[in-house]
Amino acid sequence: MSPPPVCLILCTEFPPGPGGIGTHAFYLARELAARGWRVRVVTPQDYAGVEERRAFNAAQPFLITTLAGGTTCIGRLWGRGLALAAAARRTRPDVVVASGSRALWVGAVVAWVLRRPLVVVGHGSEFVAPRASRRVLVAVGARSARLVVAVSEYTAQLARKAGVAPGSIAVVHNGADGTRFHPSLDVDGLRRELGLEGRRVLLTVGQMSERKAQDVVIRSMVAVLRRHPEAAYVVAGLPTRRRELEGLAAECGVGHAVRFVGAIADDDLPVLYNLCDVFVLVSRRLSGGDVEGFGIVVREAGLCGKPSVVSDGSGLAEAVNDGETGLVVPPESVEATAEAIVRLLGDDQLRESMGTAARALALGSTWDRQIERYDRLLRRVVSAK
Repeated sequence: MSPPPVCLILCTEFPPGPGGIGTHAFYLARELAARGWRVRVVTPQDYAGVEERRAFNAAQPFLITTLAGGTTCIGRLWGRGLALAAAARRTRPDVVVASGSRALWVGAVVAWVLRRPLVVVGHGSEFVAPRASRRVLVAVGARSARLVVAVSEYTAQLARKAGVAPGSIAVVHNGADGTRFHPSLDVDGLRRELGLEGRRVLLTVGQMSERKAQDVVIRSMVAVLRRHPEAAYVVAGLPTRRRELEGLAAECGVGHAVRFVGAIADDDLPVLYNLCDVFVLVSRRLSGGDVEGFGIVVREAGLCGKPSVVSDGSGLAEAVNDGETGLVVPPESVEATAEAIVRLLGDDQLRESMGTAARALALGSTWDRQIERYDRLLRRVVSAK
């Protein structure tokens, strides 16, 4: 019997902290391990405490090497470099997988040193880096890869524009966890806790950031509340722009209808999706190149039977079927965002039918189904090395 294939995954973030790249890497590692791979993940885990990390890592069916921070930039780079080198030597992988822009060029170096094939997971932003030095590093890493797996057709287009050969690109949409996320959860306790009794709830899940564009939804609430005064907007995620967004809500006169709940515990997230009536994520592309590659949270909301309002001009548009599982609006358009929300809140039958269709769509692309495609692609790369 041949030994199991070995995969070394390098990524820029990882649970138990939040983040789409980390979520993707976690399910990739877990599902590959379930399919007979030996997996080691090398990653920072910056958004969780030491004890939380230890408990989380010990529970996984794969190995995790945490890249610790340092007191200085040089110290951090030196410490992480030594830890990465040691993990790579111990793992002796058959294939190196890099996910996230910094991991991309680091993975290229590791794969070259180990003389192993490199597979890059492209999320979008890494291919439109504004600084020339970063673009060169990304281009070298991506072009040296045996395979680039793009999380959307939109991301694949960005990769081609960055010089990646079309024949080396495969598209595999992100998935969602069909076991964790499902409808009909009890939401009464959370509704009372957030003071949302009798309210129609809009929800955004994601770091409070310029890219996630919670400000567009807050501005749209002026028009939404004119038609639906019972509406409330819940903003969940790392509160990096909370003070600024709170000020905007007050300035627009909608502060009473906006709830900032910060980062949400894993156990509460499925309940929060169930609590909402409409999920909203209308991200923008930043001048610095940061883009939304797909939108895992849209599929998570779909698994809970919720339709979404998302923005065009990014991978988000591929996370819904426009007019069937949600509505696609132009980015930066307060008016179009408000119109889509009002339409869904005002038509119970439409909202429910879209929610049912959103769940069916998401069930067709759960993580186990999507990682099955990664498994086939990676085995093909290993067999061809």
